[in-house]
Amino acid sequence: MPGQPAGPSVRRALVTGHFSTVGDIEVLHRVEARLHKLGIPFDIAPYTLDLLGLDPSWVDAAGLDPAGFTHLIVVCGPYAPDYPVKLPHVLARFRHCTQVGVNLTMVAPLSGCNPFDALLERDSDRMVRPDLSFLQEVARVPVVGLCLARSQREYGTRQMHDMAEQRLRALLRRGGAAVVELDTTLPRSANRTGIGSPAEFESILARLDALVTTRLHGTVLALKNGVPVLAVDAIAGRDKVTRQAELLGWPEIHALETASDAQLDQALARCLQPEARDRAQACAARARALLAGHGDDFAAALQAEARPERRPPVASRKGRLSQLAARWRHWKRGRFPRR
Repeated sequence: MPGQPAGPSVRRALVTGHFSTVGDIEVLHRVEARLHKLGIPFDIAPYTLDLLGLDPSWVDAAGLDPAGFTHLIVVCGPYAPDYPVKLPHVLARFRHCTQVGVNLTMVAPLSGCNPFDALLERDSDRMVRPDLSFLQEVARVPVVGLCLARSQREYGTRQMHDMAEQRLRALLRRGGAAVVELDTTLPRSANRTGIGSPAEFESILARLDALVTTRLHGTVLALKNGVPVLAVDAIAGRDKVTRQAELLGWPEIHALETASDAQLDQALARCLQPEARDRAQACAARARALLAGHGDDFAAALQAEARPERRPPVASRKGRLSQLAARWRHWKRGRFPRR
């Protein structure tokens, strides 16, 4: 109950801690729930000011009057002997309070470091408890993959990949999805997400609730695995992603240049409906049916006669310096892949 006034005879707690990981936050929410149940008003102040933006109700401990508090509850993470010196705005200013440690890892032996009036540690040299996050129920959200094409020079000024990335990341934030980033690039050293084979890519992809992508192979491999895909064509005037989706009869193909944010929101919501998986599987079946004769076509293609006159003469336009520059760029991409 942040913000509730307290008199000198009323218990009031200040809850503090690192609050810098999802586990910290789950444990914090568990402590909040217990304080609410006990009817004890409280404020939450993270150790460092850079974390205040995580929750608008959190406050800066330095701006509080210590006289208005009876309890200091230190929650989750490591606790070291130098913390009172490193964090005087919390641990020194509220030293008169009853201090309670909850779900802490006590870095040093308790004989030399235990400032708490009550300690429910996670682990110390006297005991180990299960992490308190085991007791916190957390809602599940859709798991959506994000697979983006980067710069494609062959499309020149028609490509809009930077704009696509900005809009699609914003779309997923609005949708409240858990995002798994995927990259189709090989080898592993050049892959932004560390994927090194088609098997790895499809094994991750097949476990998703949906995929958002600007890539042709993001689109088709999602449908191949029965995963609904919000395909966005980031090439002005549309190109191969649109052609492939339309051929397969997949409806959620949208042009970046004309689709509004509201339309993309609605498309993602449709992809997360149960019936979307049936439509994706139907598109995969259609693709396989359309490719049924490809083996025979390929065998026939190998019988074609060579006609070199069809091919224009090719003269290298690269001087030695430009060749060296190209080799340098190739080496750099392999050594320092874009992340």
